[in-house]
Amino acid sequence: PAAEKTADGRKIPIEKLRRSCVKLFGVTPSTFDGATVGIPAGSKFTVEEMQAHIEKWLNTPVSLGQRKEG
Repeated sequence: PAAEKTADGRKIPIEKLRRSCVKLFGVTPSTFDGATVGIPAGSKFTVEEMQAHIEKWLNTPVSLGQRKEG
């Protein structure tokens, strides 16, 4: 697949990256979807750029916000 040929730094549509997310990034499609919420369809990234984006998202602490008491 074309998604694997990125040595030249070619940008790949996010939809193609999603189809190969388990093989390329070791994450499930649902994790890929969570990491890419808000990125417009048709956006293009290199595999390396998306790997860095996913890793940053995975390592972001979850904010539980303020809990109401009583």
